[in-house]
Amino acid sequence: MDKTEDIVWVTRCALFDDRKAFAALVDKYQERLKRFFLNLTGGNETLTDDLAQETFIKVYYHLRDYKGLSSFSTWLFRVAYNLYYDELRKQGDRYFEPIDEGVRIPLLPEPVDRRIDMVQALSILRPEERTVVTLYFVEDMAVARISEVTGMPEGTIKSHLSRAKRKLGEYLKKNGYERVE
Repeated sequence: MDKTEDIVWVTRCALFDDRKAFAALVDKYQERLKRFFLNLTGGNETLTDDLAQETFIKVYYHLRDYKGLSSFSTWLFRVAYNLYYDELRKQGDRYFEPIDEGVRIPLLPEPVDRRIDMVQALSILRPEERTVVTLYFVEDMAVARISEVTGMPEGTIKSHLSRAKRKLGEYLKKNGYERVE
């Protein structure tokens, strides 16, 4: 039903310029898209809002280009990914201030501390690793779907995931997080 609903909304937007249908798509995907950008930009809410808005504007103007070869959400994330990397190329990876992996982070009261720790932990990853980790663990995308979004080969995605998990595991262990089974 979910994919069918998206197809109906996309069709109404493309054929009839139905702005209510587009608003329904925005409502459905806005939170996920913002979460995606927040993880990539180190929690920069202003940049996140700008990128999310730019993504939806671009999608709106190019909706007729959507061929339906993948799900609408995959296409949407592909557009978002491309916009983020355009911004990254322009500005560099300045959204994260890299921290020394050996530095211990003072713990804050729950639940804020874990969110801050994860943002700081993500800062040690390269942008490609951060993207793959976000799509895999936060957006719960399969490797094949991440490949569709990013255009990276599946083997490269698996390598990025493996390297990122190792880096994050080491970093979090140094900062007082024990492995929970």
